[in-house]
Formats: sequence, structure tokens, C-alpha cells
Amino acid sequence: MAQTRVEKVGTIYTRISSLIRGGSMTDLEKPLWYTIYERFPPKYEPKYDRVTPYVPIRPIYYKEDIIRARFHKDYKNLDIMNLKNTKYLSQTKKFLDTYNELKMLDLPDEAAYEQALEKIKSTNIEDKKNNIWYDI
Repeated sequence: MAQTRVEKVGTIYTRISSLIRGGSMTDLEKPLWYTIYERFPPKYEPKYDRVTPYVPIRPIYYKEDIIRARFHKDYKNLDIMNLKNTKYLSQTKKFLDTYNELKMLDLPDEAAYEQALEKIKSTNIEDKKNNIWYDI
């Protein structure tokens, strides 16, 4: 007798088991995961109606994420970058490198940010004059 194919009624494991028991599938035809599943069954049966436990999602931030977000908020006119060309660094990467260099000199966050921003603005103006930034 044909069984239902709706995943709400049974798992794939129970459907394959019934095919093997019924003789529709031989031992040579059974999938590789079936024997592994029999040897190492899951702790909880993977059913459709199982309630998932609530696990709070922790925010993942790196140290430079806050600075990067502030840079993108303040300096919105970023140039287009060719992702295939790995020879040139993005403006954001240049800014973060400059900011980290200034932070190593024990400057406060605000002063390091402002100096790095001024340095990036001046280098971008020079790069645009020399047509270094664009690789068309």
C-alpha cells in the first residue's frame, strides 16, 4: 500500500525503512546515510512539528566594525571598486589601515578617526588626479 509523501507524517528515514521492509528497495540500493543514521541516531527525532529551542542570537562585532560603519556614514561618496583587481585596496581598507596606524601611536579614538579621515581624503584627491584609483 502506498504511503503518504508529506513530510509532516513521517521522516525520510521511516519512509526508506518501510521501502526496505516491503522489498521495494534492496540493501544495495539503500542510501549511504541510512546505515550511518541507524548506527548513530539523532538525540531527538527530526520531526516536522518539533518545537525549536530558543537560543538568543549573539551580536558578532569586530573591533573595526564600528569604525567602518562610522566611516561609511560620514563619507558616503566612495568610489567604485573593481573586485577582480586585487592590486588596489578599497578606500575603506586604506582608511582602516591608517586608523590602526594612528591608534598604535596612542591617539584617542576621535583624534585618530579625524586624522585618518583627513589623510584618506587627501590621498584620494591625489589618486584621482593621477588616475590611479580607476582601472578601466
